[in-house]
Amino acid sequence: MSSTPVSSHGPGRLLPPTLSIDTSDPDRAMSVGRDVYHPHRIRLDSRSRRFRMGLKALHLPDLTLGLLEYGHHVEVITPPLQDSYQINFTVFGSVSMGYGHQTVLTNRRRAAVHGFTEETRLEGWEHPARVVGLKIPRRTLEQELEDLTGAPPETPIRFEGDFDLETPGGQSWRSTVQALAQGLNPGSPIATHPLMAAPLTQAVARGLLLAAPHNHSHLLHMPPGPAPPDAVTDALDYLRANARQRLSVAEIALAAGVSVRTLQAGFRDHLDTTPVAMLRRIRLEGAQRDLLSGRPGTTVAAVARSWGFHHPGRFAIHFAQAFGRSPSEVLGGPS
Repeated sequence: MSSTPVSSHGPGRLLPPTLSIDTSDPDRAMSVGRDVYHPHRIRLDSRSRRFRMGLKALHLPDLTLGLLEYGHHVEVITPPLQDSYQINFTVFGSVSMGYGHQTVLTNRRRAAVHGFTEETRLEGWEHPARVVGLKIPRRTLEQELEDLTGAPPETPIRFEGDFDLETPGGQSWRSTVQALAQGLNPGSPIATHPLMAAPLTQAVARGLLLAAPHNHSHLLHMPPGPAPPDAVTDALDYLRANARQRLSVAEIALAAGVSVRTLQAGFRDHLDTTPVAMLRRIRLEGAQRDLLSGRPGTTVAAVARSWGFHHPGRFAIHFAQAFGRSPSEVLGGPS
């Protein structure tokens, strides 16, 4: 598992990628909760004679995920978050989450999604409950929204607050979060691997934008307008010029001056393919040229790597499907 520390957004504090604590000290609980999530205060029920808090947390550059439990009734009050969104639901049990004048009873079927301008209240644990708590920076969600729509949001993203996890979109989003939560298990480090953490984080952020109602939802669910042919041409030119580089669909759309959804619709309508499939085709054609003109010492593995194919077996399969010959057969052979 990665050992690179991650900033807690506090003044100069760094936290490990994973954290696990079980404490009977309220001050310790508030200190760790501040570093993991936000500064807050804990109100204990006057009848509670003992205190217990358990927290497991996973820190990634653009997302924090935690599993939180208390051993008795508590109320957690957090000032306005200022720069991040908070999303809570439970693995079992239920707790109440309030934001401004709104209160949501969160459980396995319902999440609360709250912004950064009002006080947040979390109350419960009269009965056992385990809360899944996500903190996503405002800049992360706004960047993902811009990538999806092709323009930065003119106003801050405001969620309705009550997120139904029983809808098809809600179920898919919850499953994505559960996959990311596997990173809390020391025996399952895949979610914290750099090659998996970024796409899983993006999937959680984008899934939230697509599934949870907010004031920009209409931009994501209206049919994308057709991409003009010149935008598709610009995207193709960009792909050919940068095919050896690691590219995302968002980068390609930005170069073409359209949103991701419009770009995908344009490739479908004009080329009957996707940007990712076209990029792979351009890379395969480049690899074929290099293999045909291979100089002494050229190897299939080196050519594959130079064109962004880092798995020799998959490269060979894609190459054979495209050209009817294996890469080794083409290397140095006649055109």
